[in-house]
Amino acid sequence: MSVSIHSVDSLRTLLELEQVKPDAFLGAGPNLGWGRIYGGQVVSQALRAAGLTVSASHRVHSFHAYFVRAGVETETVLYEVERVRDGKSFTTRQVVAYQAGGAILNLIASFQADEDGEDVQSRLFPHATPSPDRLESMPTDLFFDHRFVRHGNDPSPRATSWLKVIGDLGDDPMVHACALAYLSDEDLLGVALLPHSLAGDWDSMMNASLDHAVWFHRPVRADQWLLFDLEGSGIANARGHAFARVFTADGLHVATVAQEGLGRARR
Repeated sequence: MSVSIHSVDSLRTLLELEQVKPDAFLGAGPNLGWGRIYGGQVVSQALRAAGLTVSASHRVHSFHAYFVRAGVETETVLYEVERVRDGKSFTTRQVVAYQAGGAILNLIASFQADEDGEDVQSRLFPHATPSPDRLESMPTDLFFDHRFVRHGNDPSPRATSWLKVIGDLGDDPMVHACALAYLSDEDLLGVALLPHSLAGDWDSMMNASLDHAVWFHRPVRADQWLLFDLEGSGIANARGHAFARVFTADGLHVATVAQEGLGRARR
């Protein structure tokens, strides 16, 4: 699995998996010189593999993933899907991502058929948030534009940032859900580890994402600006936790994200 299956030059091509046998797919990514794969790539491709085995009438409403080991960015990834359940209302899939060294991610996702019912939003868009057009774009090698609104650790670890995928993703709701999964891995680990005394000194701190979850509340377009309002929960036993509420520019709460990460002095 050392040969790229295609040229990956956009998030849209990143999500174009190659089926190699029933319920098994290969995914590739760009070689950024990082050594390890960006976690959002593996999560988004695993979710895409799951979605390729599910009827279009069922939309993903949540997934939970565990990072087993760091992926190698110069190798392709094999995603094997298990059809745990097919139901009228809910469908469940489990995906294990493999490279030559073994499993690198385990993800389970749940899909739901659309239902009529009440739609009540309790969380409001953060007050006095500047539009992304008024903010400077942050440099990144990834397939999105990133603009910080605020970032700090007083009185609690917080950050707010705008993110959107670069380029048109088309109209497939599953592609946009996978793209949101890709975006959602960007800031959480940093906020989770902000209370650590070595925060920001990445040469002295060993850090890694441990698990990641997303709940999709409403339809979303990831190629339009999304506001991530993040808050950390503190650190214990070398693990930090953070969550984010995701809003559209119009103030619609479309998703909630959570992640736990490892942070400790290098040994």
